[in-house]
Amino acid sequence: MPAHLLPRFWTAILGGAIANFFIQFLNAKAASIDQGEVSLTAPLQSMTPGLIIGLAILLNEYPGKVGVMGVFAMATASYIILCVKDKTTGKYNYTGPLKRLTLLLKLGKLSKEERGQTLVVAMAFVSALMDTVGLLFDGLYTRRGGDMQGLMMAIIALIGSLGLSYTIWYFVKPDSSPAQKTNFFSVISGKKMIGLIVLFAVVWSLHWILIQPTFNKAFVAYVGTLKRFHIIIGVVLGHILFKEGDFKKRLGAALLIILGAVLISMDGLPARVSAKIEGLGF
Repeated sequence: MPAHLLPRFWTAILGGAIANFFIQFLNAKAASIDQGEVSLTAPLQSMTPGLIIGLAILLNEYPGKVGVMGVFAMATASYIILCVKDKTTGKYNYTGPLKRLTLLLKLGKLSKEERGQTLVVAMAFVSALMDTVGLLFDGLYTRRGGDMQGLMMAIIALIGSLGLSYTIWYFVKPDSSPAQKTNFFSVISGKKMIGLIVLFAVVWSLHWILIQPTFNKAFVAYVGTLKRFHIIIGVVLGHILFKEGDFKKRLGAALLIILGAVLISMDGLPARVSAKIEGLGF
């Protein structure tokens, strides 16, 4: 065991594991739906800094003028990205985002396409909400780990708990068809699939090793803001690799979200929220 673990290290691990269970599940589930386009979900899943404002207000911490401007930029971006073209007129429906909220109450009556789109948007926002909590716990367990050995222990515990929970989920409540379940192990044991899994594992591990140590050197807010830059890559690659539409609109929304994240981090609110959560015993 690492020698320099600080008190409540495992509490932070537990909080991070619970948040990440829902984050990864919702992200994968959204991607499995036809309407779950990368350039649509990536910006929506990156609304975390804006949602920190809501968490802050619950903890009696309020944003300043710069923070409010950041929230406004993010809200505008999410509204823009949810405006879709009317198929008959070819014009954007600017009341669409408001209407989408009501569609959640009518899922059973929607067409397959409308239902998929509504579910994808809902899952992306809930993922961002859970990422708000996960980001704060990321900072806590990294700092309480004491050194890189403590951080490696945290990563092993997190990935192990995710792997165990999804394994249990797979056997207790599989969301695949009987045919898919029967062929599951033969599919993942194929050479191409193993290669993709190894590549994904290496990239994801590097992501943890390169990003997490920075929580010891910078505020959670700053690290979280820099992580938002990945949405531009997501939008661009979604357009190039998968020929996803609305490129200019989604790119503009992504840039607005990054601007909002920068403004919120300048306000210092995420740092105050992190301190408040530690004060509550987490």
